[in-house]
Amino acid sequence: MLNVSKPAAYTILACSIVCEIIGSACLEACNGFENKKLTILLIICYFVAFSLFSKILHIIDLAVGYATWTALGAIACAVLGVVLFDQHLTITGWVSIIIMAIGVFLLNLFGTPKEENEEKMEETEGWQ
Repeated sequence: MLNVSKPAAYTILACSIVCEIIGSACLEACNGFENKKLTILLIICYFVAFSLFSKILHIIDLAVGYATWTALGAIACAVLGVVLFDQHLTITGWVSIIIMAIGVFLLNLFGTPKEENEEKMEETEGWQ
């Protein structure tokens, strides 16, 4: 368990998301695990992504952290699919992605009551 500030926890979450996105891109590109180098890279990326994510769950609530992780990963992978893999999204798909981004933004702003966060930080500090 890491004892870091909330901004540092969000930085670690961002690194976790980047690893998950790279792993997902490798998953698409490895052709059913036929490309061994990309398969190894995707396993490493997913391992690092989940490891980093697990280290900050005592600071960022699971609901907020996981929603942020999955939504930002999904948004980035959708964009990567269009840019790198020549996949297409409908207008409804793009609107859905925008709604998802707005939802994650609002969840991070208002998803956890302030007093709960302060109590958690005090409890975490008390364990040491």
